[in-house]
Amino acid sequence: MKDQIDVSVRRSPKYSVFMGIGAVLGIVAAGILAVFVDPADMPMGYTVAKGLGLLLLVLGIGGLFLGGLVALILDWRGRKKSKEFRVGAQIDMVDDPKEIARRRIAEARGEDPDVGAVAGGTASASEDAAPAAEDSAPSAADSALSAEEVEPTADDADEAGTGRDTAPGSTV
Repeated sequence: MKDQIDVSVRRSPKYSVFMGIGAVLGIVAAGILAVFVDPADMPMGYTVAKGLGLLLLVLGIGGLFLGGLVALILDWRGRKKSKEFRVGAQIDMVDDPKEIARRRIAEARGEDPDVGAVAGGTASASEDAAPAAEDSAPSAADSALSAEEVEPTADDADEAGTGRDTAPGSTV
């Protein structure tokens, strides 16, 4: 296993920014062209507003595509100018699903994931079985109450006999 890997670093344009700038420049060009249009030169049935709308549509979409094309060309040139670097790598090769699950649970609880690990990389079966037995076993106080003795809460008062539960925090 090697401790270093080769990576390629390059600059890459944000396509959405280039396309947005192209569309805005197309709209500005349409506005400038609309200023210079003489209403008397317009064909019959067309108004300046219709001509401006058509220019906005055509030049806005054209600018959008031209901005995307510029970004594509810059991205292509950036790939040619990419630089290769060798960097240190931390590779964690853990194949045991139980070990992965144990580490994730420990991290979720805010504990150190390496505390319960054994030299072989997995926790022993007795460590895994003990907490599960404690969590799943009902306590003596829970088993003493039967279903008839439990009173419905204020939220469940309407549905006491239906056997249905409402979602936590539900107003229904």
